[in-house]
Amino acid sequence: MLTLYKHCSRFNFIIIPAFLLLSLVLLLKSSFYNNSYANYIIIDFLVTIPFIYFLLIRTKEVPKITVISVFILSTFLASFSLPKSDQDLLVLIKDFIIPVVELGIFGFIFYKARLLFKTFKQNSKSVDFFDTIQMATTEVFSKKIAHFLATEISVFYYLFFDWKKAPSKENSYSYHKEGTYNGVFLGIILVMLIETFVLHLLLEKWSIIIAWILTLLSVYALLQFLALFRSMKKRPILLDTENDCLILRFGFAGYANIPLENIDKIELSSKDFEDDNIKYFSFLGKLCGHNTIIHFKEIVEFETIYGIKNKAKYLALILDDKQEFFNLISK
Repeated sequence: MLTLYKHCSRFNFIIIPAFLLLSLVLLLKSSFYNNSYANYIIIDFLVTIPFIYFLLIRTKEVPKITVISVFILSTFLASFSLPKSDQDLLVLIKDFIIPVVELGIFGFIFYKARLLFKTFKQNSKSVDFFDTIQMATTEVFSKKIAHFLATEISVFYYLFFDWKKAPSKENSYSYHKEGTYNGVFLGIILVMLIETFVLHLLLEKWSIIIAWILTLLSVYALLQFLALFRSMKKRPILLDTENDCLILRFGFAGYANIPLENIDKIELSSKDFEDDNIKYFSFLGKLCGHNTIIHFKEIVEFETIYGIKNKAKYLALILDDKQEFFNLISK
């Protein structure tokens, strides 16, 4: 019983606000509700419960910005539960306060990103945009949300703004020239273009709105692939001799920081494998193949697109200059 209590107490910051929200919804749907209580109930929804949530998370590692999420959820539940005739105060809040909150959130993110850029420029000759924007969003949101936002922001940055040639770095290794990525990405883009056009014509006969929604989603997916390919040129694999680690990258859709002491050996091979312990570093997997397999002494953790975590004892990847990489790591 005590163990169950301790386990539940870890999530009291979710359980208590959820219970309070449910209680208010049930009250509004019951015969005990009186429209003279409407404004007080709205205040409970939008002020009291978010404030209680803040008090519950203030000593935890939960990002304080999640209070905004509770506020938005409370607003939605209040809109759903309250009779339309009793929502005057709620409408006023939704029309004026919520847009200000949204602007404030995005303004704060870009403000943090700008500060981080200045710090990086003062201490480094090269600034990696994706790492910087990820650090900025992590300060504001939880890691999962931060990864998502950093990825979406990077799509537009690498696609429309970062057109300068990336400066060459010592002990850096590219992976977009000699491999199959050029052909695979071109093939994916052509298929997506044809599929989007055909699907739009078919769906247009059924629903013009759905046809355009899916078309826009397909176009955005296409832009993501183009941005990813461009980011691959800007984010090479690095051998960090100062910190004795190998930094693996796959554009903004792959990252791993591996201590050199954990590398067992490097195998130069492009043969297919059936070992489940070997995983592709690229989220495209077998579609692009590999020419190098890194063997680790212990299982390592790596990130794929949107920060999705994975683990492997062996990683298969493509390198343009695999022999130089092999010689340097094997020293």
